[in-house]
Amino acid sequence: KLHIMQGVDWSKYDLPEWLRQFGYWQGAVIRFGGSTENPLVGAIKKAKLRLKKGDREKIVAYYLCDENFIEKQSKKPNVCLITDDEARAVQRLIIDILDGCTSEAMLDWMDAIIERYFNQKSWTQLVTPERTAMDAKYDVRCGLAALH
Repeated sequence: KLHIMQGVDWSKYDLPEWLRQFGYWQGAVIRFGGSTENPLVGAIKKAKLRLKKGDREKIVAYYLCDENFIEKQSKKPNVCLITDDEARAVQRLIIDILDGCTSEAMLDWMDAIIERYFNQKSWTQLVTPERTAMDAKYDVRCGLAALH
């Protein structure tokens, strides 16, 4: 039996579309009665805990100051075109990067990837007091490069 990563035809989409499709799949699972627990959020939290104390304090301060705004929904419908197994393979790709990650930069890149593709946030929605739209674009680019 093939490993979940080997059983996927990765040529079906480019990497950004795979990530976007995973986001659509994740939303569909939650809407149709699946678990709302996101393993990627747990993986990021675990990776952040491995950072040294000073870095953790910065992260905590950032999240305490972060404001959650109500997001506009996209006007075009998001259609999930991937199977459950394909979605699990994409999830495994991200979790493999996050497991054992001790780089704050890498965590920032993966956070930008998750927000941009899984949560379908626009470039302007990725702007924070610490990150400009251009920073977000660079973070996504670096994250995509790391995933390749």
